[in-house]
Amino acid sequence: MMHFDKKSYLYRIIKVSAIVVTALLSVVLIYAAYSGTTHPADSRIAPVAVLAFPFLLALEVMIGMLWLIVHSWRVSLIVWVAILISWPSVRVVAPLNMFPHTYTPKEDSTKFKVLTFNVENFKVSYYGDKEKEFKAGQATARYILKQDADVVLLQEASLSADFNDLPFMDSLKKVYPYRDHGYHDQVILSKHPYQPVIDDSIKNGFASPDNFLNGYHFYARAFDVLVPGHKVRFFNLHLHSIQLSNDDKQFYVDLTKLKTKDKPSEAKQASKTIFAKLTNAFRQHAQEAALLRQVINQSDANVIVCGDFNDVPMSYAYRKIMGNDMTDAWVKCGFGPTATYHNDRLFFKIDHVLYRGDMEAVEMHRHKEGSSDHYPLVTTFVWKR
Repeated sequence: MMHFDKKSYLYRIIKVSAIVVTALLSVVLIYAAYSGTTHPADSRIAPVAVLAFPFLLALEVMIGMLWLIVHSWRVSLIVWVAILISWPSVRVVAPLNMFPHTYTPKEDSTKFKVLTFNVENFKVSYYGDKEKEFKAGQATARYILKQDADVVLLQEASLSADFNDLPFMDSLKKVYPYRDHGYHDQVILSKHPYQPVIDDSIKNGFASPDNFLNGYHFYARAFDVLVPGHKVRFFNLHLHSIQLSNDDKQFYVDLTKLKTKDKPSEAKQASKTIFAKLTNAFRQHAQEAALLRQVINQSDANVIVCGDFNDVPMSYAYRKIMGNDMTDAWVKCGFGPTATYHNDRLFFKIDHVLYRGDMEAVEMHRHKEGSSDHYPLVTTFVWKR
């Protein structure tokens, strides 16, 4: 085993270099923690930094522990101070709600459950094999039925004529008598009656197809659901897709497997393409979030916003929709970092549940069931009074 003389020139060079790298990474962590306050139109780097924040945080924690292991607690302090400064973002990415909620008799009798799930069209026409597609779709439907939620909000939920006749669709219809399959497969399934919201900013309860923002996959539908004793406005979202092609995703997979080092020119071009798509999508998200926030501001107190944001916690769009009056259900009652998108080695939390009003989220789970490239989120709410 190699031993370094702590008084040697080489040892001092290595240690100073390591300290400099630690300090630089700490600065980058702090920047990433707050870069979501910058409009994506003003900076191309800021939204990508937000995307990288959970990974930077994990790296910083490992570096901090390493410095403690080698008995350099003063250097490790750089890391822990950076994490402390970044704490508002840390607690959103990795909340530590360790104890389950104990329901009072009143809460237990009036609680209601909400399920949001991008179901990837139940895998319709996905495999080119009808039997395989049926099994995949059935797995997703079976999961939805098992959760027995009061309100189910689905994104990319193809309920085509062919699929409507399948047995598991009949099962869903029996449990959820109030349902609506609107523009671009933004579906609500409810045990309780509701009214679609019509607003100047949203056409017939969803983003207008001719809206200039709607170039690709921005859909927002709103419903006033009569949860027993209360009216709750639900927003079912699908913000602008990143539009990564299969080639883009394959490049990312190869990159994570270190298979691109022999193709520098191709890797450079692919990186530019992906970066351009990311920055364009984040700018679209900012506009869409502003439009949505206008409708939220005009809504009554009880509001739940959920769906596929295609954006991560603490991003500009996330912050814009949150405003100063909403709570992230995962922050309130979830535990630890999590991901809701899990395909092509892309692990990001891009599905969210935000709320305000007289209810409170007391239980939330991210399940690994169904057949989609997204994981579902299930939230239980109780009434404050």
